[in-house]
Amino acid sequence: MATEIIFWDVDTQRDFIEPDGKLYIKNAESIKPNLAKLTQYARMQGIRILGSVDYHTTEDPEIDKDNPDYQNTYPPHCLRGDPGAEKIMETRSEIAIWVDPITYDDQKIEEIIKSKGPIYFRKNRFDVFTNPNAKKVLEKLNPKKIVIYGVAADVCVKHAIEGLLNEGKYDIYLVIDAIEGIDEERTRKLVEDWAKKGVKAVTTSAILNGEILK
Repeated sequence: MATEIIFWDVDTQRDFIEPDGKLYIKNAESIKPNLAKLTQYARMQGIRILGSVDYHTTEDPEIDKDNPDYQNTYPPHCLRGDPGAEKIMETRSEIAIWVDPITYDDQKIEEIIKSKGPIYFRKNRFDVFTNPNAKKVLEKLNPKKIVIYGVAADVCVKHAIEGLLNEGKYDIYLVIDAIEGIDEERTRKLVEDWAKKGVKAVTTSAILNGEILK
């Protein structure tokens, strides 16, 4: 199976994007209109959406409720069953497929691919590819182009992009007005570095105008 293009939605969850979220990223709510536009465009164009969601327990190595360093550890957020772990309305889907961070067999992977909804890989670490099924599904779909957006640009988006770059076979498009980082300067430097590695910075309007579908 080969797919021309997929969208990759990184962690667009309430705890990160809503101002009352447990790990709110400053100004993240400002990208909600573009997230909504991208999601709707993908649906209208029949573009498959993949992505990730944080799916934590308080026992996860990333979680430190007492002394988080905000680099390797963070306060509790996106806890299983908590409203803060839910996706924001702009990117939510009633037919989403949730893929747990345990190894699925080939039959289960095929069932996921044959489903119609977005595919979201649950993760309890920064890197979506710690979910062993992410790479399997991606290899089966075998997209040529991947459009990536979400939060946080300098944490989980970073890990997703670097994981995709390591595969060395995808055209990666970063929607720069549909991301938000924790640290503005660190995010800017990452975007510059990714550009040198072939990641193309695009705007939401460029996507909606169909420029990458040409």
